[in-house]
Amino acid sequence: MPNILERYIAKTIVQATLLCMLIIVGVLFLMLMLGEMKAIGEGDYGMWQAIVYVMMRLPNELYQFSPMLILLGSMTGLSALSSHREIAVMRASGFSIARIVNAILASALLLILAISLIGEGVGPHWSYKAEIRKENAQNADQAVVTSSGLWFHLDNNFIHIEHVIGRQLLEGVTRYQFNDNHQLQAAYYAKKLIYQNKQWKMKDMVVTLFYPERTKSRVFAESDWNLKINQNLLNVGLVDPHEMSLPRLAKFARYLEKNGLQAREYWFDFWQRLLQPFAALVMVLLAIPFVLRSSSVALGWRIVAGIIAGFAFFILNALLGQLSIVYQVPGLLTASFPLVLFVVVGVLAFLRYR
Repeated sequence: MPNILERYIAKTIVQATLLCMLIIVGVLFLMLMLGEMKAIGEGDYGMWQAIVYVMMRLPNELYQFSPMLILLGSMTGLSALSSHREIAVMRASGFSIARIVNAILASALLLILAISLIGEGVGPHWSYKAEIRKENAQNADQAVVTSSGLWFHLDNNFIHIEHVIGRQLLEGVTRYQFNDNHQLQAAYYAKKLIYQNKQWKMKDMVVTLFYPERTKSRVFAESDWNLKINQNLLNVGLVDPHEMSLPRLAKFARYLEKNGLQAREYWFDFWQRLLQPFAALVMVLLAIPFVLRSSSVALGWRIVAGIIAGFAFFILNALLGQLSIVYQVPGLLTASFPLVLFVVVGVLAFLRYR
């Protein structure tokens, strides 16, 4: 059962982490709002829509920075204890380094659990809903995203797409063709719409022609698509990997591989998010020996060192993600490399401290 000193250490680290979280949330909000300024005025997308969009994206964006957040919170809390000589007093009273480390890890695990539940529980869903709201506001006269798929208007045609798998593969495509008098002339349904040789091809298509007194249906294994689709409209229906839950992301990546499409980006994002709680724990292990053995270093310099270490981890992850796509490196290998590297650095720092 934790005693007063262990609870005090954990409380200090949690409070420092929450303070760092408020600062990072404020910075992220300003950065995202500045990025949205150029989109304000497109369609029905105004200032209020931009604020709601940014607020809905914040949990997911904050989760991406959670390893850095945990690192900064741990370093700030430990530095405050060290600067006030509280850790030295604890050790002089017989409170061992092992118990200090246990208290730090207990508070870190609690924070990691809470952030992970928010980041994976509501973050992707809210971010996806935010993108739908934004795209619908910007393209209200051309495209609308619903829970059942994407709708858009092209000349005298209304087109519904159940799933935008990629810019070269669409699933469940229904096209309703009207004449100039708004009368339905034909309805097309294709299980798949594939972009091949700079042309769209319909696979497993059924076309129904409407006459004044009868209808006529025909089935084709493959047929040409004689409408030009604006690629920007398809971007509305695309789902970013960060906007998918982990089970959905894994299912989507397997589906892409099954259809012969590139899935490296999705597998890398899957493994990176799966390993992210461990990455945050490694950041804490990295912070402990640095703070405990650097009592003479000012708090400001320790925070700067934490920011540098966090950004180094973040940039290395982003760089390896691109290398995974370009050079076809397995996602698990590239996602785990920064984690292993920082584990080695943390262990060496611990050994040197001991």
